[in-house]
Amino acid sequence: MFSQSETIKEVLSELWPTWRKVWTFGIVTHLLILVPSWYMLEVYDRVINSRNVSTLLMLTLLATFAYLVMEGLEWQRRHLLQAASTGFETQLQQRLFERVFTAKLAMPEFPAQQVFSDFSTLKSTLHSSAFLNLMDAPFCLIFLVAVFLIHPALGVLTLLGLLIQLVLTVQNQARVAPMMKQANVHALESQRYFASISRHGDVMQAMHMMVPVEQRWLKSQHGFLWQQTLASELAGKNAAVSRWLQTLQTSLILGLACYLFIAGELFNGGAMMIVASILAARVLAPLVQCVGHWKTYEQAWTAYQRIDSLFAGAAAKADGLVLPPPTGEVTVEQLAYAIPQPGKAQAEAFIRQVHFKLSAGNVLIVAGASASGKSTLAKLLVGLLPPSSGRVRYDGVDVYGWDKTRLGPHIGYLAQEVELYDGRLIDNICRFQAPDTAALTEVLDLLGLTDWIQQLPEGLNTHIGQSGMMLSGGERQLIGLARAFYGKPRIVVLDEPNANLDTGAERLLQQAIARLKQQGTTVVIVSHLQHILNIADWMLVMGQGQMIRYGKPADVLASFQAPAAKEAVSQAPIAPVPAAKVAQT
Repeated sequence: MFSQSETIKEVLSELWPTWRKVWTFGIVTHLLILVPSWYMLEVYDRVINSRNVSTLLMLTLLATFAYLVMEGLEWQRRHLLQAASTGFETQLQQRLFERVFTAKLAMPEFPAQQVFSDFSTLKSTLHSSAFLNLMDAPFCLIFLVAVFLIHPALGVLTLLGLLIQLVLTVQNQARVAPMMKQANVHALESQRYFASISRHGDVMQAMHMMVPVEQRWLKSQHGFLWQQTLASELAGKNAAVSRWLQTLQTSLILGLACYLFIAGELFNGGAMMIVASILAARVLAPLVQCVGHWKTYEQAWTAYQRIDSLFAGAAAKADGLVLPPPTGEVTVEQLAYAIPQPGKAQAEAFIRQVHFKLSAGNVLIVAGASASGKSTLAKLLVGLLPPSSGRVRYDGVDVYGWDKTRLGPHIGYLAQEVELYDGRLIDNICRFQAPDTAALTEVLDLLGLTDWIQQLPEGLNTHIGQSGMMLSGGERQLIGLARAFYGKPRIVVLDEPNANLDTGAERLLQQAIARLKQQGTTVVIVSHLQHILNIADWMLVMGQGQMIRYGKPADVLASFQAPAAKEAVSQAPIAPVPAAKVAQT
């Protein structure tokens, strides 16, 4: 029914044929709404005057049939809206997940949960009564024409009431929209702040930081509630005024119709007064219902804008290149990355002018002070972040544009904070794919995990809990390494792989890296592991996002030691050399 589309606007445009059917059926159902008025006129005109029971029976059967058709069409309209809403969800849910995932990687504080909530809001609105009422709003013209046919004066009075309702609705929108926008700003700030503090709740509890943190959260939460209350009160007043005008107009139409009947200007007698008041109420009913659903429209429109901006802000990427597996050659060309700053047009450059080349089987050590850009460089090397300029290439191909479903099995990556997922040990090691027994056995032996896993009650089927909470820090580190090494990847990037390892586990890690090197795997290690230097081919030292040194490990270390030695000699006091020392030399 739907083709693969890239943006929310394209998906919504594909729903137009379905919505057109809904609207067409709506024309028929709203014409059939006139049946009660027709039935009333016929009963008053034909049945009462003729006192013919057969005529009454036929009229009743015709009206009953019309009601059945009307309800059948209404059911079909809701069914079509439900199908369109499901199609909307099917089309966008995978792409939305990818967009949110990419945005979360680029900006850890990105409100992912809010986006999924927006998507749910928009999807439910597309098959709600509020949306159906919005589509039915133009049908008020059918009833307006019918009132004009009864008498022009009644039509003018009805039209005047409709215009007043429209003016009130526009004014309400102009006043409520800024309040809702401000409320959403406070809500997002509150959610983002709570998400950031909840990740380290144990630290706050231990050091009694809960009270001041809670006060900061309440401040943004109160701002959200205050703005939302103001908007709700204003919308409620407008809805009350709309209902009052609708009730008043019904009475005014009835009174004017009565006057026209007394003046002899209303045909079909007194029954037409009732019909005119009913039709006039129908003219205003769709608009009053829309006003009643105004909060739903506001929420849906805000959700649409946020999702649309997410799609619009994402860089247009191809579906991915279909290429042979990488050989392990890595080329970094004048790489730069700017960290996105919310609310700022100009992003702040963090990685600048990094360039080097690794052949298959090379081992690179990346060192540097904290916040020097090492972890960001690691993410760029595996294609998690889009470079601001420059390229990371595997075998001459841009890694960011490579189809990750094909490239992923040939990449091993361990982040600085090891992230494991709720499930079994075997799922986390085998990347939630069908296990390859030979590859699994090899990686367990490589890291010395076989004996430890055999001691577990359920072995590889042991559930580790969310984020691996059932494991110690060292165990999580080893499982993360096993996942990175699983399947003989061609390129492995490890960010602080020894952070939680003891001496014995560090020795196993060094042996594993040496074996990977022998197999032709290219390994990049963000670490200060001294014992890796003897098998490393290259060493890169980062400082403030730039390359400070790059070359053979011995040369790089010597370049740092020589200035330090010269400085020490220049600052040391000159003293005579003892005779014994001279004799030894």
